[in-house]
Amino acid sequence: FFRKIDHSTTMASSSSDKAAGRVLLPLNIDPTRYDITLTPDLTAFTFAGITTIELTTAHDVSTSTIIMHAKELCFANASYTVKDDHPGEVHEAEEISVNMKSTTVSFGFASPIPPNSTLILTIHY
Repeated sequence: FFRKIDHSTTMASSSSDKAAGRVLLPLNIDPTRYDITLTPDLTAFTFAGITTIELTTAHDVSTSTIIMHAKELCFANASYTVKDDHPGEVHEAEEISVNMKSTTVSFGFASPIPPNSTLILTIHY
């Protein structure tokens, strides 16, 4: 006995069901590579870290903020450079705002994020 299943309907409802109640990040800034360095403090049961994330920005980016998931992290600073931009001007985050309810962090920069670019975001925590 075989039964035909319309996967397009099943997949669409399944995808929206999975997204229900979740915080989805903007689609116009896409992480493509992560490099993480952690330094544990075994006495205090904490760690310090540096994360470098390669991000690709879409043509329709019109923000000066990068939003990411962040749960139980304390951020010291964040900055980005545009990859292959010589001499590689460093753009420091002027504001770091953690939203505990949605478990996200927003890094606010003075100028808009450049569209159609590859950024190197460096985060110290």
